[in-house]
Amino acid sequence: MSSLHQYYSDHLVAIHNALRREMRSCLHTLPNTTQPSAVKSSLRNVLQFCRHLQGHHDIEEAVIFPAFAAVTDISHWSNSHHELDHTLDTIRKLAQQGIDQNGKDFESEKEKLVDEMQKLSDIVLPHLSDEEILSKPEETVKFWPTEQAMRRAFPWLR
Repeated sequence: MSSLHQYYSDHLVAIHNALRREMRSCLHTLPNTTQPSAVKSSLRNVLQFCRHLQGHHDIEEAVIFPAFAAVTDISHWSNSHHELDHTLDTIRKLAQQGIDQNGKDFESEKEKLVDEMQKLSDIVLPHLSDEEILSKPEETVKFWPTEQAMRRAFPWLR
């Protein structure tokens, strides 16, 4: 096992931890905001989180999943990504609606948004953990036993 295997795992976990923190923050802050300006600010944070998660999701679909799919069955990852797409769309629409209303008269929609964020959390958190398990150095070395093989699978690695 090379340091590149460890780097890949550490890098992925760091990104996932940032997404987890951001999601927890949104789920903590959003339900507790009442003032329109605070609601609007919280909704902007939700949209920012959605952009970060979508960016990560897009990179996985384009680069990570094909590399893993070539060496093991990851079809279950695609299933959670389809659920994620639908839920993210719903969250973005609700959050934008609240922003467009300047955070006013958004209480019932806010409850639905919090429910959708919780649904997203229920989809994303197990998915992130599953990816991390398969991306541990002791696992990736089974698929790509050398640093050279890792670089071929993931050319963007240093």
